Amino acid sequence: MNMWCFHLLWILLSRADSFIVTVPSSPILVVRGAMELLPCEFEPDFNNSTLVITWQRQEDSRVVHSFYYMKDQLDRQSSDYLGRTKLNHEGLAEGNASLSIANIGLKDAGYYMCIVSNSKGTDRGVVQLVYTAFCSEPRLSILLKSTDVTVQYEMEGYPRPEVMWLGSEGQNLTDDLEVSSASDGGLYYLKSSYVTQNPVFNVTFTLKTPAAHQELQRHVNYSYDGSISKSVVALSVLCFFLLCSTGLLLWLYYHDRRK
Repeated sequence: MNMWCFHLLWILLSRADSFIVTVPSSPILVVRGAMELLPCEFEPDFNNSTLVITWQRQEDSRVVHSFYYMKDQLDRQSSDYLGRTKLNHEGLAEGNASLSIANIGLKDAGYYMCIVSNSKGTDRGVVQLVYTAFCSEPRLSILLKSTDVTVQYEMEGYPRPEVMWLGSEGQNLTDDLEVSSASDGGLYYLKSSYVTQNPVFNVTFTLKTPAAHQELQRHVNYSYDGSISKSVVALSVLCFFLLCSTGLLLWLYYHDRRK
């Protein structure tokens, strides 16, 4: 009798040890605003009445999604995920506990635990989500002053991209990078500029975001006449005197009519 109990216990423990939850070992790159699938697979049981699936954040144990008693149980779901998660119920019988999360944002980045339990055992796996937002198309502006020219690009993205200004021969040029804090929408606002006193220049703006596998280049060829500022000043002075003369003539005209 004792040997039979020991044998039964050994079988149960062996089954429990063989029950494994499988998740990706590499981080999953998620894009702002998209829907993402968190893969999770397990050894299915012929009877799903004992199946319990819990997705939760590893950092603070927030409940992301729960399933037991053959249906979703979302009473304790974190408000951060309300209406955004979905299990594929048809795939549960095949051992698929993958979870879909809609409208991905910066707060969704982190570690997720997929905890599965059925009559064969209990196990868990951890999935890491890495958040990114592709940089917007850089917006070019050129500011012409009497002493120099400023070429500037503005853009939004996440994480903070690597930017560089290159000369016509590929040399690294000094740049002035301004970065604001990440907003609630999960974006950085960046402004990078290149200043030169050369009236003719050829520069290349480069941007790289390794996490998003994004890389782009924008070429700027520009030339201007350094005397343009003097012409603008002379034209402004001439216009001023013309306006004053016109105003004086009108005043004399109306003054004579009153007499």
